[in-house]
Amino acid sequence: MYKTLAGIRTNRMIQLNDPKWKELKGGYQTPYDASIALSRLEETNSSEEVDDILAELWDELHHQGDVGLASYFAVPHLIRIARDKGIISSNVLGLIAVIEIQRHKKNPQIPKEYLESYLNSFNEIPELVDSAKSREWDLEFTAAALSALAASKGQIKIAQAVLNFDDEDVLDEFLENY
Repeated sequence: MYKTLAGIRTNRMIQLNDPKWKELKGGYQTPYDASIALSRLEETNSSEEVDDILAELWDELHHQGDVGLASYFAVPHLIRIARDKGIISSNVLGLIAVIEIQRHKKNPQIPKEYLESYLNSFNEIPELVDSAKSREWDLEFTAAALSALAASKGQIKIAQAVLNFDDEDVLDEFLENY
């Protein structure tokens, strides 16, 4: 589990109405104002619109292993919205896991004044996963949930490995070799 970082001033992530969003880069390393999609996600009650918004966020916040500051700043909001609205899906959990996995690779670093808030948001992942205990877990959801849970505990390599098991062929190939 991520712990509070000593010596770093606690600061909340930027709010959705902050104009800084317009300057932040997403997965394509171009400006992407994720606050617009996150605000729409927060407001909608349509499952179809939720799916469309999450597809947009997946596309814009992560691209071929690249993430940007917009990606990081979106994570605490995604977690909060998922919790508040009960949007516990493979798309939400998988995107959160992917962003955290990619943060540990050759991507921009989170500014120190925001790092603690970002890391603390991962403390809510176990509760999100637990809230889905009574639903049916297909392979895609199971991989996303376990990957997000591993990421929330700082187990990045495990998070990455598990996330790849959302494909039946990859899982079968792995099991054949072990």
